[in-house]
Amino acid sequence: MERAVRFKSTADYATSEIQRMILAGELAAGERLDQARLAEQLEVSRHPIRQAIERLAERGFVHLSPHRSAVVTAHSISDLVELYNLRETLEDMALRAGWSSLMAEGGEEVEAIYKRLVSRESKADIERYMHENRAFHLAFYRGCGNRHLLRTIATLFDLSERYQRTALNTSPRQNQSRDEHAAMMDALRAGDLELLSKRLKEHNRGTQEQVCTLLSAPETLPRRR
Repeated sequence: MERAVRFKSTADYATSEIQRMILAGELAAGERLDQARLAEQLEVSRHPIRQAIERLAERGFVHLSPHRSAVVTAHSISDLVELYNLRETLEDMALRAGWSSLMAEGGEEVEAIYKRLVSRESKADIERYMHENRAFHLAFYRGCGNRHLLRTIATLFDLSERYQRTALNTSPRQNQSRDEHAAMMDALRAGDLELLSKRLKEHNRGTQEQVCTLLSAPETLPRRR
């Protein structure tokens, strides 16, 4: 089976799939997680489902009640602000720590990812786009030399993906986001650390502003299909 090749354990597979379903909106914010249904859907036993839910609760994707019922963590403006404030601080730290490495050997990798990000295939497929978008952003920080910092940034980025998707459901933000990615690349190509730092922060603040507007008017949020 494919998951036996891709994942070290069935629990790893279940964790990855349930997280994917949360991010894609297949499991909506506030929805109760039915372990029996998930086990049947993923063709696994309930034990790895329980393990996956516990892992996702530790990461912040799932909320566990005292009686161990689990629901998908709800969207909120306070959560959004906390996530992005911490991301801004840690990402800027990592960018500066890894700047010399990025200039010496990381630029080509970012260029290659950027080409995939703006490709026709990515524009037509939101899942492909989100995959390349994640790779694009994390590539700026890979040379920081601190694996704990990188792991924390990756976790925070993944937690904020639901907010990114919410923002990208509006055409103006899609266009704005593309322009901001291009501006980041211009700053990188110019070797301008301060400009790149500024544009990364502006990009993340643009997402926050869009989502705050939508969360303040919940009737405008796209409904889960």
